[in-house]
Amino acid sequence: MPTRLPVFRVAMGRADPERLVDLGRGLFGLADFKLDRRQPWSILRSGSKVIEICEDSAGLFAADEARLWNPGLTPELPGEGEAREIAEAFVGKNGLLPMAEKESPFRFAVDSGGGTRLAIEEEGAKRLERQLDMHVTYSTRLVIDDVDERMELPVVGGGGELQVMIGDRGEVIGCCGVLRMPADAGFMVDAISQEEADRRFEELMGNVQLDVYRSSLAYYAAPAFAAQEFMYPVYVYSATAVIDDVAVPLRMVTIPATRFGPELPKATLQVPLRAARSGLQESLQALSLKRSYATLAINPFEAGASWIGLSGGLAGSQQNAQGFIDELAADGWDINFNWGDGNAWESDWRRNDDTWVDAADFVFYTGHANMNGWTLASPDDTFLHFSETGAVPQAPGDLWGQQDLEWAVIAACGPLQDEIIGKGGGNVLTRWGGAFDGLHTLMGYGGITFDNTQEGRRLIQYAKGGQTLIGAWFRAATEIQPSTNGAAAPDGPDIWVGAMWVARSGTTSPSGDHLWGHGSVAPDPTSPNIKACMWTRT
Repeated sequence: MPTRLPVFRVAMGRADPERLVDLGRGLFGLADFKLDRRQPWSILRSGSKVIEICEDSAGLFAADEARLWNPGLTPELPGEGEAREIAEAFVGKNGLLPMAEKESPFRFAVDSGGGTRLAIEEEGAKRLERQLDMHVTYSTRLVIDDVDERMELPVVGGGGELQVMIGDRGEVIGCCGVLRMPADAGFMVDAISQEEADRRFEELMGNVQLDVYRSSLAYYAAPAFAAQEFMYPVYVYSATAVIDDVAVPLRMVTIPATRFGPELPKATLQVPLRAARSGLQESLQALSLKRSYATLAINPFEAGASWIGLSGGLAGSQQNAQGFIDELAADGWDINFNWGDGNAWESDWRRNDDTWVDAADFVFYTGHANMNGWTLASPDDTFLHFSETGAVPQAPGDLWGQQDLEWAVIAACGPLQDEIIGKGGGNVLTRWGGAFDGLHTLMGYGGITFDNTQEGRRLIQYAKGGQTLIGAWFRAATEIQPSTNGAAAPDGPDIWVGAMWVARSGTTSPSGDHLWGHGSVAPDPTSPNIKACMWTRT
């Protein structure tokens, strides 16, 4: 480990209205469009085509929303080599790759793997799988020479990648991300030793029974929607814990590798509120009875959050869940609960779900998970296992959606692993089918992810902007999470964001659901005979 490491000032690309119009013409050939603004994004739209550029970072989101992340399509896709050629021509024509001087430490890696994949299973029929698009991902690496030994380090944080999405017959249907480039040669800063970083990590994980952990050096680049003045080195920690005798991969965390750079997010361990919960439970039971006689016109929508924060070594969870809550509250939703750490009871999701999780329309969880479930707090066994949700949809029919829940997000390291995205991932449609007792969509990941403070807020912001919930979730995850995590299958080495839903033949699929008040919502999927899941590589 070197005793000094460079910190780089970040050069920002153009984010002015003229650049946005140039992108509209270049990316999609648009001549007739409307301009709008939703801070910090400037927006250009023409029909189903949208281009957004972030004023704070020059981050880009461009999509043909009729074709990107559309499970109803059966495209004819190019091979990997041809896809890379299409992407090279596309980014070159539109000036999407920043130019680097010969002496610059900035390097590109190009990867044509990943894409968007779909698995669908109709009752009595064989499971079908298909690929919906291809991704060519440009990622940033930094070569550090002014140290004891030459190092080539990856960039994490979501802001060091640009994805080009290629659809039917080789047409570009989307582009997302930002490639942050050093503005100069940087300046040297005293490094934090590996031993001190390990101590800080172990202190953060003081309430967790760690099995094993490891760390590596990287540089941090903030997501495409965030301003960033400096690019600085961090230690990236990955770990496995034993929780209720279950081995669970933990969300990856970053610890600054120098004295320069932001500290971990400010968080507090939520104190036990069991007495207060008892009174609130009675109030919610009464409200639940009222809801059964109320109409949506006079009854506001309801949301809740459960999160494992400092009790699980996660400094980002509290703000992550609060962002989800704040954005929905600002949209007029009632907030039923926001339980963290020791108050995030497993019983809220199972034997008392009618009072808590299934008394809300939308629930957000962030914490730790694997393919089989996610961690919560006692009472009960502190790990919600898929076997506790039932074997098939609506059997026994008294869990999620039987009363009220439409959408659930699990912002953790699962639980949507599947053989289609990683060897050993099993069949997610079989594993989680029993969770759907009226539930529309279960959103989550299919691999190990990074702790962060932004998934909940960005998901709701994009949904309030009119994107489908699955599109909003996929976009938020793609901007926040890097494309790889270095883990072994089925939890890596790629990071996949996913969404699972059920439907009945001949009825509207929940895959196109919008947030209440911001677009169409499918009827509750009763007696479903179709199970489906879609993933895209972040």
